[in-house]
Amino acid sequence: MSVGDRIRKQRELLGINQTDLAKMINISKQTLYKYEMNIITNIPSDKIESIGKILNVSPAFLMGWEDNLTEENSNLLPDILSNSVLIEHIKKLLKLNTEHQRTIYDNITYWYEKEGH
Repeated sequence: MSVGDRIRKQRELLGINQTDLAKMINISKQTLYKYEMNIITNIPSDKIESIGKILNVSPAFLMGWEDNLTEENSNLLPDILSNSVLIEHIKKLLKLNTEHQRTIYDNITYWYEKEGH
């Protein structure tokens, strides 16, 4: 997976469109498109750092130097993989468009905060 692939995948996972991410890092939508399509592969380090902060991943993850599994996240894997209902819902979630995914993420955040977590 390339740098552009990781940027696009993480952006889509978070439900952020290209226009919004481009504005946040002060580049044109066309430039972001070129990053994601691997047309521009020599992405300036300050842009990699900004993209990482916005997408909540490390610059090293975007560059492919490390995976994004922190110890805390890797400890969740057994719980996730042993829950067949959760896995089925994740599969369905990944097939939804980004707008609908964002709605679901917002609902999870709402209920999480409402329960006082």
